[in-house]
Amino acid sequence: MVRGKCRAAPWGWLGAWILVLMLGVAEGRAQSYELGRSGDLVVSERLRILAHGRALADGASPMARIRSLKADMTAQGFYHEGPGLAWVLAEASLRPTLGWSPNLNGGVSRRRIEFGGGWLEIDPAYVARAGATAGLRFESEARLAWGTGRFLQAELDGAISRARESGYERRDRRFLLCSGNHVTGWTFLDLCLRQTESDRSLSQSEQRDGSVAVSRLFAAPGSYHEIRMELGERRRPGMGQPRVGLEWHSVWSGAATRFGLDLGRPVRDQTVERLEAFAELRWRMGGAVTGLSLWGSHASGGQVFGIGQRDRTLGLALFRQITPRLDLSVQYVQTDSTVDLFDSRQVGLDLSWRLRLR
Repeated sequence: MVRGKCRAAPWGWLGAWILVLMLGVAEGRAQSYELGRSGDLVVSERLRILAHGRALADGASPMARIRSLKADMTAQGFYHEGPGLAWVLAEASLRPTLGWSPNLNGGVSRRRIEFGGGWLEIDPAYVARAGATAGLRFESEARLAWGTGRFLQAELDGAISRARESGYERRDRRFLLCSGNHVTGWTFLDLCLRQTESDRSLSQSEQRDGSVAVSRLFAAPGSYHEIRMELGERRRPGMGQPRVGLEWHSVWSGAATRFGLDLGRPVRDQTVERLEAFAELRWRMGGAVTGLSLWGSHASGGQVFGIGQRDRTLGLALFRQITPRLDLSVQYVQTDSTVDLFDSRQVGLDLSWRLRLR
């Protein structure tokens, strides 16, 4: 009897180790599945590929996520073979929008400002007007692959919104041209040019940006990450400003985060953003994608009425994907300036439906 028990003991230990191993494999697959699911929340296409790809390798990816992985890899040019160019993405969408704008006309937020120990009254025609808006937003993107993991990207977006009661109108345009390049492993190099324009009754703005960015993706215990470093220049009429930026995108179990920091050189006699930072968290609430964003900036360098202008801006936004095609966002933006004219407290709301054209 004793000898029988001694012979059975090794098999008992072996069974225990097999059970522990199986539990470990199951736990690893469960974590891989959750990270792959959180990959749906990220803004970065490449980080989503990493999260979905690892889930597929661990046998923890459903068919819908496998199809999404293939679509992302195709759009990044990883299925391109042979010489020449090949279309890998062409899409366009139209978004009817409803919202509340805190500044329909591009005016100043204060009706009067303190100046020289007294008060200056602002002409009502130049004061910001708030109101409900309705509009349309057009978004389009096309990509041409020219090598494995290498592609040319063009985006063209436009939006128009109008306030029915006052008739004020806002028009926005954006054009982006990029070259995305896989270098080696999980390292990428991107070159981009971007132009944005905005027109309102009392203000017009135009900005051009050029940048070179290096991205590196990696895995850590219980998470995936992408670090992006960028050098660029921002140009506005009459000025140019070199800038350097850093972004950190992450996927966690049940959530995705983004952090960014951007620094700009001073420009003589111009009020420009010297520091910009943001943080964003996305998760699922009630099965729907939900997001919370916080950002801030500091601008300085110019003068108004002989007063050195320094602006500090803080913003908070809440995003909710009500359905796959219906989005809601609410935001609050506060600017404190050494020049009373530019102090502001603004609340905005945007509701948009996505209608895919292609």
